[in-house]
Amino acid sequence: MNGAFRVVSTAAFEREFRKISRGDARLVQGLEELIAVLATDPHNRSGEYQIKKLAGQKAGEGQWRIRLREYRLRHDIVGNEVVLHSFRHRKEAY
Repeated sequence: MNGAFRVVSTAAFEREFRKISRGDARLVQGLEELIAVLATDPHNRSGEYQIKKLAGQKAGEGQWRIRLREYRLRHDIVGNEVVLHSFRHRKEAY
C-alpha cells in the first residue's frame, strides 16, 4: 500500500449513520473496521474488500461504495482523502 489516506465524513453521512446505528454496537464496530480499510486501500487494489467504483456517478455523489452487511457506504476519493457521503440500506443506496 502506498501512503495512508485520511477519512473524513460529511454532515449528511453523520446524520444517516447516527439514525441507523442507534443501539447497534455491531454497526458501530463495523464502521470502524471499514474506516480502517478505507484509510489503507480505498481503491481496493488488493482485491480483498467489497469496494466497487460506481458507473455514472459524479464526484460529490459518492463514486465508490463499500458494503457493511445490508448497508452501503458511498464515498469519494479526492487526492489523499476519502470523503464519506452516505450510509444507507442497500434498497435505498442507489
